[in-house]
Amino acid sequence: MDAMFEHAVNVRWRDVDALGHVNHAVFLTYLEEGRDAFFAQTFGGEPDYVVARIEVDLRAEVRYPERRVTVRLEVERLGTTSLTTRETILTPAREVAAEARVVTVRWDRRARKPVPFSEAERARLTATLGG
Repeated sequence: MDAMFEHAVNVRWRDVDALGHVNHAVFLTYLEEGRDAFFAQTFGGEPDYVVARIEVDLRAEVRYPERRVTVRLEVERLGTTSLTTRETILTPAREVAAEARVVTVRWDRRARKPVPFSEAERARLTATLGG
């Protein structure tokens, strides 16, 4: 797997606020869609994680006519149960609209608690370290 993962996300009409651009809160949804796609591709199946921390810096507006953004994700740090990623939202012109640092925790749905990454998962994630 490459050190950088990218996922296209459609801009929906409902994402736009009265100022004519995507509302800041929607940027979290775009990041989540990109992160879910990363987890699904990396591990297969449904993404089993919870967000423990998220920091977002908004850099540029996204307007509805642009129709699509790209979420870029890079693995920064791998812990026992946690994964820290750098996530970027790019406009169609590749302008940085937002930058985020996200800490997720691998989650056991049945036990309702954190679970360590398996050796196979760790190997896949270690291969993506960089950036």
